[in-house]
Amino acid sequence: MYEDRRRGRAIIWIVSFIIFALLFSLIGNQLLQVFLNISEFGDLYIRPFFLSYVGGLILAVIAFVRFNIRDRKSLTLWALRTFLASMRGGLFHPRPFNFERFRLQPTTFVMWQITKVLIGSLIMSNALFGMTLIASISGWDSGLQHVPGIFSLPFTTFEQRSATGAETVIKAAPALTLLIPPILSAIGIRLILLIGLTQIIKVITHTVISFIETGVATIKTSTIEALISLGLAWTGFNIFFSNYINFNTKIFITAAFVTSAIFALFAYWDSRKMPVMRNIYLRAGALILIALAVASAVTIQNSIADAQKLEWQGPYVSQEIAVNRYLARLDDIKIMTYNFSLVTIPPENIDSYIESNMDILSRVSLWGWDAAFAKLKPEIGLIPYVQFEDSDILRFNNTLYWSASMKPVLPPTVTAADLWYNEHLVYTHIPEGFLMLNAHTGDVVDPGLFFRERRIYYGEGGADSLFSTTWAAIIEGKENSDEIGGVRYDGRGGVKVSPPLSWIFDITFFLSYPDRTIHLLRYRDVHERVQLVLPYFAYRWQDGRLVDMLPVTNGERANWLVPLIVALKTDNLPWSRSNPFTRLLGFALVDAYDGTINIIVTGDDFFSQLFKTVYSDYITTEVPEWLRNQIRYPAELFRWRVEMFNIYHVTDPATFIQAREFYEVPQGLSVYYIMEKPQGFSKMEFLGLLSLEVRGAQGRNLAGYILVRNDYPYTGEMIFYAVPPESETKLLGPTAAQQALERDPDFRVIKTLLTTDPKNPPRIGERILYNIGQHPVYIIPVYTAPAGAEDVVVTQIGTVAAVGAAFTGQYFVGLGDSVEEAFRNFLYKLAGASAPEARELTFEEWLEIVLKHLRDSGLRVEEPEEINANLVFFEGSVRLISEGDVENVKAKLDEFLQNWVTEKGLGRVLYWLEGDSLNVGAIMVEDGVVVLRYMTIILG
Repeated sequence: MYEDRRRGRAIIWIVSFIIFALLFSLIGNQLLQVFLNISEFGDLYIRPFFLSYVGGLILAVIAFVRFNIRDRKSLTLWALRTFLASMRGGLFHPRPFNFERFRLQPTTFVMWQITKVLIGSLIMSNALFGMTLIASISGWDSGLQHVPGIFSLPFTTFEQRSATGAETVIKAAPALTLLIPPILSAIGIRLILLIGLTQIIKVITHTVISFIETGVATIKTSTIEALISLGLAWTGFNIFFSNYINFNTKIFITAAFVTSAIFALFAYWDSRKMPVMRNIYLRAGALILIALAVASAVTIQNSIADAQKLEWQGPYVSQEIAVNRYLARLDDIKIMTYNFSLVTIPPENIDSYIESNMDILSRVSLWGWDAAFAKLKPEIGLIPYVQFEDSDILRFNNTLYWSASMKPVLPPTVTAADLWYNEHLVYTHIPEGFLMLNAHTGDVVDPGLFFRERRIYYGEGGADSLFSTTWAAIIEGKENSDEIGGVRYDGRGGVKVSPPLSWIFDITFFLSYPDRTIHLLRYRDVHERVQLVLPYFAYRWQDGRLVDMLPVTNGERANWLVPLIVALKTDNLPWSRSNPFTRLLGFALVDAYDGTINIIVTGDDFFSQLFKTVYSDYITTEVPEWLRNQIRYPAELFRWRVEMFNIYHVTDPATFIQAREFYEVPQGLSVYYIMEKPQGFSKMEFLGLLSLEVRGAQGRNLAGYILVRNDYPYTGEMIFYAVPPESETKLLGPTAAQQALERDPDFRVIKTLLTTDPKNPPRIGERILYNIGQHPVYIIPVYTAPAGAEDVVVTQIGTVAAVGAAFTGQYFVGLGDSVEEAFRNFLYKLAGASAPEARELTFEEWLEIVLKHLRDSGLRVEEPEEINANLVFFEGSVRLISEGDVENVKAKLDEFLQNWVTEKGLGRVLYWLEGDSLNVGAIMVEDGVVVLRYMTIILG
C-alpha cells in the first residue's frame, strides 16, 4: 500500500509538472511576444492598448458597475453561491435562493465592482472611443454639443430643397460615429444585465419561493410591466439615432413612448394593487388599439407618399443626399462639361497635329496588368525560392512602369528535416526585390536604376509567403552567414534577444545556440506590421482583398507606401443608409530593409484632426519632396467614392426619386492609372480613370468619365467630365469600342494572321480612353498571346488600335504597329483619305536624333577613341525603332544625364557605337576608383 501511495504521488507530481510546463510555455511565450513588441515598436505598440483600455474602462463603468450600495446585489456571486449550495446537497432551503434578500458586505461589494471594471474594460475595449475621449480633453471638437439637435429632426418639417437637418447631422457626425455608438451599446448592456436580468431573477426567485412556502405561485407582474416599459422607452430613444429618418419616424417614436408610458401606468397600478383596468382584456384591447392606430397612420402616410412622392419623400431625400455627399466627400468633386465632337483634321495637317500631341501619344500605356505580369514571368528564371505576389503601376519621370513585387517561399525540394533551418536562417529575404517593365514600350528595365537597395526583408505577404508565415533570425557573432547569397543583415529592423529569453522564444536556440544573441525579424508582412501598431484603419477592403500598397524609393532605399484609409460605421448617423464615413488619412511609409514605420498625415477631416491630436509625436504632415510624384491615390477608395458619386451626384430630389440619372461603372472595368492631359490641363499628369454609363440605359454610351489626381498636393482631387445629355455626338463606352474594333474589316484580317489556334484568338488588351488633342480615342493593344492561355510566358503586341470614342453613327478605327501609327491611320480614316506609306528612317537619321538631343542638353558631347576604367556599370537599355519611341528615349537619356552627369557635377558625356547600338556614358571618380556608367540605345 505504501508503494502504491508513492507511485500515486509521483504520478501527481509528473502530471503537475507537465501542466505547469505547458502553462509556463504558453503564458511565457505570450508575455515574451509582448515584451519583444514593446522593445521593437515602443510606445507606438503600447498606445493602441492604452487607448483601448481607457475606452474600455469608461464603457465598463457604464455597463457593469452597480451604484446602489444599499441593495449591494450581484447576479454572478448570487448564482455562484446558489450553485455551490446545490452541490453540497441536502434539503432545499429557500433563504439562500432568495435573490431579493441577497446582500454583499460593503467591502465585498466595492471590490466586486472594481473587479468587474477591470475585467469589463477588456471586454468593452474600444481604441477609437478612448482616442476620442483623450483628444476631446486636449481640445479636439467632437461635435457633442450638436447631438441634442438630433432629437428634433423626426418632428421637423423640412423645405423641399433644404438640407438643414443634414447640416445638424454633419456637425454632430464625429460624436455620432465615435462617441454615441459605444455609449449606447454600453447602456444597452447595462439595461439588459443590471436591470432586466436582475429584475427577472427577482421575479423568478420570488415566484419559486412563494410557491414553496404557500403553494401558490405569485408573479410580480408590475416588475415585468416596468421592464417592458423601460424596453419600449429605450427603443424609442434609439430610433432617434437610426440610419434613416422619414415622415413615419415620429410615429414610431411617439408610439414607443406612449406604449412605454401605458406599461409604466400598468406597473404602478399593479404595484399599488389599485383596481384600475385590472381586466386583462381591457389592457390587451388598449395595446391593440395603439398598434392599430400606428399601423393605420403608417399605411395612410405611405399611401399618400406613393401618390405625392416629391412632396412627402423629397425633403428627406434632400437630407439623405447631403449626408451621403459628406460621407464620400462628393462636394469636392469638380463637374466639368466634356466638350468634344467628331473633328476632322485635313490630311495635310495630320503630321503636324500628331507632332503637337506626341507628349500623350508617347505616354500611352500599352501593357496592362495581365500582359505585364506575363512578360515579367520569364524574368524570374529558375529561382525556386521566390514567387510573384503582385504588380503595381509606378511613375518615374513621367514614365509608367509595372513593378512586380516578389515574395520568398520555401523551395519544394526542402525536406522536413531541413525545414526549420531554411525557414528561419536561409530564406530571410528577397535578394533582388522587384522586376520592372516599361508600361509604354513593354521593355524590361533594370530596377536598380530606381531601387538601389533591392534586398527586401519586409514585403508583401500571401498564403505561402515566408514574410507572413514565419520569422527570420540572424545569429549574432556567427562567422559565416546562412542567408541567401552569403549576405548578412545589418539593418536596424527587428529586435535582438539574448539568452535565456531566446530559449523561451524557440527551444532550438537553447539546443543549438545557447550562448548567442539572436537578431529576430518578425512581422515581415508589411500589412500585418502596420496593422499591429495602427489598428484603426482598413487593411482589407469590402471585397476581402488587401488594400493595395506600392513600392516607392528615395533614390537609395526602397519603401512601401501603405494607404491609411479610415472607414467609420454610421449605423447611428441619420440619413446615412449605413454608408461608411470614409477618408484617406495619409500613408504609412515602411522601409523595405529596416521595417521602420513613418506616418504621413495628409487628410484634413475630423478623424485626421483627431489622429493628429493623439499621435502628434509620431506623425508628420510634410510629404518628402522625393515622394510627391510617386504617390498614388488608392484605387479602392477611388472606386468606392465613384460608386457613391454614381448615385449622389443627383442633387435634385425629384430626379433622385425618379432614379433616371444614376450612373454605373461598365461591367468588368477596373481603375486605370495613366499619363494623361485632359481638357483644362496644361501638362501631362499621372491620373486614375474610370468611365461611367447611365444605369439601366440600353445603349452602352458613356455619361462621362471621372479622374483622380495623384501627385501631391493635389492627391485625391476628382474631376468628372460629363457628356451633355442633349449632345448629338455620343461617347462610346469601352464595350462598344471593342465591338467596333471586332467589326472592323482591317482588324479581321490582322486577327486572322495573328491567330494560331481558332479556339484561342489573340487577346485584346485594356480599353483605355485617352483625350488626344481634340479627339477622345480608345487605345487598345492586341497581344499575340491567345486570350485563353494563362501560362503563356512570351507575349508581344501584334497591333495597336485607335478607336474613335466620338460617335455619330459611324465607327472609325485606325490600326498600326505603334500608337502613333494607329492614331495617324484613325485620323486619315476620319478625313476620308488613305494614309501615305510611312518612310522608315535610316540608321544615320536615328543616330542624329539622339546626338542632337545630347547636344541640346548643354553638355560637351564627345566620342572617345579608347575608354579605360577600373569599374564599368551598365545602367540599362532602350529601343529607338519607330517615331513613337523618340519621347521615351529622350526621357531615358534625360534621366541618365540627371543621375550620372548633372548631379555628379560633370560637364561631359561620351558616346560610342557597337554594331547597331549607341552607348552613352560618363566617367567619374568614386572613392578613388575610376568608374564608367553607361546606357545603350538600340537604333533602327
